[in-house]
Amino acid sequence: MHLSRKIQKAIVEHPQVLAVLKIKGKQNDWENFTRTQFNLVARVINKQISKEVQANPDLVEMGLIIGRQQISNQLEALRCQNIYDFIKYLGNMGEYRVYNWVSGKTLQSYWNGGEAKYIKVNALLVFLQVPFNNWDAWQKETGKSTSPYRHNLAKAPVVGAGLSKSSILVIKSYFLGNYFLYYQKTDGSKNVIKTPFVLKENESGQVVVKSVSEGHRYSGKVVGIRDGCLYINCQNLDFEEMEQYIFNLGLETKPEVLFGVSNTVSVKNRQAVALKNILVKQKNNHPDFENIQETEISFNKQYQTDSEEAIIVNYLKQSTNNIITTFTCCNLNDVAGLVV
Repeated sequence: MHLSRKIQKAIVEHPQVLAVLKIKGKQNDWENFTRTQFNLVARVINKQISKEVQANPDLVEMGLIIGRQQISNQLEALRCQNIYDFIKYLGNMGEYRVYNWVSGKTLQSYWNGGEAKYIKVNALLVFLQVPFNNWDAWQKETGKSTSPYRHNLAKAPVVGAGLSKSSILVIKSYFLGNYFLYYQKTDGSKNVIKTPFVLKENESGQVVVKSVSEGHRYSGKVVGIRDGCLYINCQNLDFEEMEQYIFNLGLETKPEVLFGVSNTVSVKNRQAVALKNILVKQKNNHPDFENIQETEISFNKQYQTDSEEAIIVNYLKQSTNNIITTFTCCNLNDVAGLVV
């Protein structure tokens, strides 16, 4: 793909770009710019991108403006433990040091008809603070879309630029729908609960959760995606209890099964407990899915076919550590007595 005329025009007319070229006494004749002049423009662009990344770590975390291998190499070279250490590094670079998101050489090639990689184009859109909903239009030269993330989602996860809740857009695009939630009960029995779990967008644009578990109604909100995990906070509507879910997403955009954990309070002794959770997305849109009754399934149930229920229950049956329980407060001597 080539850099669209709309993006080129916006960069040429950008106030920060115009200001630096004016200070340096350069003519605004981009076709005749030298590498030095393109380096000046790249510096302005890179400083702004770094500011946007500090406000929206998702841009890096989801591999939108820097490749996975490149960020891995950068973390190793800079001795950063994780992406958030890298974000801190960007913030500590100071006024005169700039991270090189887009080089002057790259910009010069674009203004001479060179091919543009989607990661670099995305970086320029971040510089221009273009809202996600307008990205596709900005990348169009003709009537055909040149936006690669429309056709290759595995390579280019979509995220909203300039939005503090950018990961919510990813969730709305790929993860809304009807799921069955499976988990082992905390009452000491070898039973599995299967219950509807719905992710949907409400009238105000929030992503909400509806579920019923062991007779209790849960309602919650999706917090967002961090470190490749989906965070959900739920409130039990029938008594005072909060529950937080964390599901692994990785780079998948159309998962059939999500693995995760939930933190809650056990029914039996009212103590903190963590449960292994499995979500299975449903392919059909049952009109009354939210009102489907939960099912309690025994580990002893025998299945004749490889149905969804059979596969998940048999997995939990042979899986260890489905439930992590905790103790009440005590002293160190009590803790020592628990050591075998």
